[in-house]
Amino acid sequence: MNHLLQILLTAAFGLLFVVLVVLISRRGNLSMRYTLGWLFVAGCIVLGGVFTGLLNPLARVLHVDTVAVVLALAMLGLLAITVQLSISVSGLIEHVRTLAEASAIHEEEIFRLKSQLKADGASKHAAGSQKHI
Repeated sequence: MNHLLQILLTAAFGLLFVVLVVLISRRGNLSMRYTLGWLFVAGCIVLGGVFTGLLNPLARVLHVDTVAVVLALAMLGLLAITVQLSISVSGLIEHVRTLAEASAIHEEEIFRLKSQLKADGASKHAAGSQKHI
């Protein structure tokens, strides 16, 4: 494949990815934190396509093709994203557990207070009917 065509296709893909991320973010389906992260990834795609030639010396030292270096870097990037998302999900799970426990405590308190109000109301009603006799 022509090197210029490869650069143009990679840059076009990266720019298309930017548009996709912005559209998803504008709909409110992606928080600003993740929007910035994915925009960074898109920027790396664009820059990686433009500056792929800079990886040639590293590929020669490692005795691999430049494509292998690009794929290895992409895998490392995806691995980093996976670990970061796992950390975020773990924190959210803990937060949900804490909220569920607090909700259960509040429900129990509401049930107890309602029971107490019914008992107080019934005893007042019984005392009031005793006075009328």
